[in-house]
Amino acid sequence: MAFAQNDASRPTEAPLRKIIADLQQGAPDTGSMEPELGSAVQAQAAAIAGLLQSLGRVQQLEFTGTENGTDVYKVTFERGAASWRILMAPTGKIAGLLFKPVAAPETRGDDVAMDGLSGTLLKPRDVEHPPVVLLIGGSGPTDRNGNQGGTGPGELRQLAEQLAEKGIASLRYDKRAVGRSAVAGLREKDFVLNSFVDDAVTWLDWLRRRPDLGPRIIAGHSEGGVIALLAAKRTSVAGIVLLATPGRKLGDVIREQLQGFRMDAALQSEASTILATLERGELVPNVSPALHALFRPSIQRYMISELAIDPVTEIKTLTLPVMIVSGGHDLQISSADADALSAERPDAICLTISGMNHVLKMAPADRASQQDAYSNPNLPLAPGLSDAIANFVQQAAR
Repeated sequence: MAFAQNDASRPTEAPLRKIIADLQQGAPDTGSMEPELGSAVQAQAAAIAGLLQSLGRVQQLEFTGTENGTDVYKVTFERGAASWRILMAPTGKIAGLLFKPVAAPETRGDDVAMDGLSGTLLKPRDVEHPPVVLLIGGSGPTDRNGNQGGTGPGELRQLAEQLAEKGIASLRYDKRAVGRSAVAGLREKDFVLNSFVDDAVTWLDWLRRRPDLGPRIIAGHSEGGVIALLAAKRTSVAGIVLLATPGRKLGDVIREQLQGFRMDAALQSEASTILATLERGELVPNVSPALHALFRPSIQRYMISELAIDPVTEIKTLTLPVMIVSGGHDLQISSADADALSAERPDAICLTISGMNHVLKMAPADRASQQDAYSNPNLPLAPGLSDAIANFVQQAAR
């Protein structure tokens, strides 16, 4: 690795500034890129725009060196920072582009590691043997704080910190292949749902061996709730909290969400066909670029494994205390999901917070107005949420 001196007039600086601005608007200038890169960027334009918009405006762009022929920059935004790499072709077009948000450092809790996974253990002050909650994030490359790509709502971090103030410890962790759990040899195409259930069970067993901690409770958000249901069957826990967790099979959830996507009839038809094929347990090798984010071949084995799971069936066989939390403005998981889960466990503690969205923040009901809640870690959790969870945990731990 070779690094050059800082140079404010690097020829890559102006193209990088422009491409960042274009990407934030969701309108990348693919004509300024080599064809292969342009096609790849265009296919992911919407997702990239959402992530960059969540970071806010560019505050500073600093050249930090070169690595394998690419210029490396640190770009500071209003709400975070990212490392960018840009490579120019002899034609003057951009031949390579890569960015990775820089995660904010943890300021509370202890970094812990186990079997290649990394997490944060946060304990309350002056409480002996506190109950401890294992927090499991939702779908996708979710880190210990509930974020993706190093930025996002940070709802798991907020929940952990509020529980600590109420005398409850917590462990939250980066999912495998994410953040500091991204060890060599982990490949997305090798994952199945049980890979993440295994991780949760291993963390729970690690907590059990800690003499300074009390009873264990497991709490899962969204898909993490499904993982929590399966993990609770494999090891002893005092209770389970399901946060915005589906009460139906994944296929039904995806079909409903696809109806809200803006795509032409041909793509809708392809998406429906792919989903039906995966539900039969069959792989789909050829997927249109516009559908790669959801159905890329490397994620299909994982999807097949989860499509077979029915959360309603799983909760029916649990005998431990259950809390079911839902939000009135959740656009991904509806109140009907919570109703389906509670129907199988009428003794469960059920909490619906009017105005709370999928990431546990207060937000308007329409999709366009919820963007800030999905990206702003400074927005507080919904009022009363952590109090209710803390009360449940203390009761379950007795």
